[in-house]
Amino acid sequence: MGVSLPAAGIDPATLTALIVLALVFPLANLPTMRLLARFNTLGVLCVLLILAFSVASAAAAGVAPAALEADALARPSEAGSTLGIFALSFFIHNCIITIFRAAAHPAQNQRNLTTAYSITWVCYAGMGVLAGLCPPLGNLAALRDTEIAGHSFLQVPQPGAMAGALLAARVAVVLQCVTVYPVLLYIVRAQFFTAFIYRKAYPGPLPVLLLSCLLAGCTTLVTVLRIPIATVLRFVGAIAALVCVYSLPVLVHAIESRRLKTLTPLRIVLIVVILGFGVFSLVEQFA
Repeated sequence: MGVSLPAAGIDPATLTALIVLALVFPLANLPTMRLLARFNTLGVLCVLLILAFSVASAAAAGVAPAALEADALARPSEAGSTLGIFALSFFIHNCIITIFRAAAHPAQNQRNLTTAYSITWVCYAGMGVLAGLCPPLGNLAALRDTEIAGHSFLQVPQPGAMAGALLAARVAVVLQCVTVYPVLLYIVRAQFFTAFIYRKAYPGPLPVLLLSCLLAGCTTLVTVLRIPIATVLRFVGAIAALVCVYSLPVLVHAIESRRLKTLTPLRIVLIVVILGFGVFSLVEQFA
């Protein structure tokens, strides 16, 4: 006799997260990026499949007349969230420097970086514009519902004809998690250990295991608590931007300018403005 998941008190989303975690956690503790980079090729194919699904969804839905109205095109109330998500994108893509350290042919890094940025822009802009102009079933409200689209675009109700493509896209998301998640943990681990403690990306199995457990616990907790991914992205993005985009560069510039005795009142004003904008972006996430 079997026991159903609800009876056992296990939420399907939690069970899925635990299964994915069990698959990817060993990969997150590898000493180098080489195997992960090769394995991540599957993740690229998954992204292309998800992008193809968004195009097919838009074609099946068609342009919604309501999406062309002024209040749908201009939504100043969502500017704060957009700032957070954009900043997260900038922060994550700068992490590619860590990945390039394992490149077999460093001379091609500039070409690869340009290609990566271009493809990423197409994915972001393409999915955002297509979903905004061609919402599934013409339901714009579903795209703004944090209980639906706040977790994933793939949770927005689709026409029955899209059932097969929707299933394939959801499988692609799971496979993408399996390939991308270890890379993200590696990047965080490498930057943390290199910058603050050991000055090297792999100080040994025990420190790596402890940090990986901490990071995996945080991400799994987000899934268990059913916190919308949109909320996670904008808050993490705003915090990362405040530290890495708005604070560190201008503070380093201020220290260097002071050392060279070139710290003018105008530069001080610009530094304060940039820092203030970073704080403003973070505060906006609470609005």
